[in-house]
Amino acid sequence: MKKITILSIALLISAATLEYPKVGLQLRAIGQTPTPQTPTPQPPIIQPQIPQPPTTQPPTPQTPTPQTPTPQPKAEDPKKLGYVSPEFAERFSQQQIDQINANVETLLLTQSCVRCDLRAIKLVNIRLKNAIVTGADLSDASLSGSTFEISDFVNTNMARTDLSGAQLIGARISNTNLRKANLTGTNLDGADLRFCDLRDANLSNANLRNANIDGASIDRASMAGTTMPDGRKN
Repeated sequence: MKKITILSIALLISAATLEYPKVGLQLRAIGQTPTPQTPTPQPPIIQPQIPQPPTTQPPTPQTPTPQTPTPQPKAEDPKKLGYVSPEFAERFSQQQIDQINANVETLLLTQSCVRCDLRAIKLVNIRLKNAIVTGADLSDASLSGSTFEISDFVNTNMARTDLSGAQLIGARISNTNLRKANLTGTNLDGADLRFCDLRDANLSNANLRNANIDGASIDRASMAGTTMPDGRKN
C-alpha cells in the first residue's frame, strides 16, 4: 500500500513538471528588470515610382499688344514764298524758292540779273529802267502793270508770262519766247520783237506802234484791237 502511494505521488510530480514547465520560468522572472530590446532597423520601403503623364499646359491666351501708330512726319510749314506766286509754290522746293527770291533782290538792287531763274515771280506795278535780264527765265511770271523802259529781254523765256498793261517802250525783246504770254493792253511802242515766238499769245489792244516784228511768229495770236507797227489798228 505504501509503494502504491509513493508511486502515485511520483507520477503526479512528474506530470506537474511536464505540464507546467514555464511556471517556474515565469516565477523566476518575477522581480527581474526586463532587458530592453533594441529594435532591429528595418530597411526603408521603396515605393515604386509610377510615371506621371506630362501635364499639358493650355496655351496662355496672348493679349494683343496695342500698336502705337508710327508718327507721320508733319506737313511742312507753309513755304516762305517771297516773290513767288502761291499758285506755283508746289512746283518748287524751298531751296529753289529761296534762290529765286535772292535773284529778284539782285534784280531790284542792281537792275540786272543775267540768266537768272525768275520763274513764277510776282512783281506787279514795279518800275525798272534799263534793266538787263538777258537769257533769264521769266516763265509764268506776273509782271502786269510794271514798267521796263528800254530794258533788255533778249533770249529770255517769257512763256505764259503776264505782261498785261505793262510798259515795254523801246525794250529789246528779240529771240524771246513769248508763247501764250498775256500782252493785253501792253505798250510795246518801238520795242524790238524780231524773231520772237508769239504763238498763242494774247496781244489784244496792245500797242505795237513802231515795233520791229520781223521774223516773229504770231500764229494763233489774239490781236483784236492791236495797234500794228504802221499805226494801223486791227
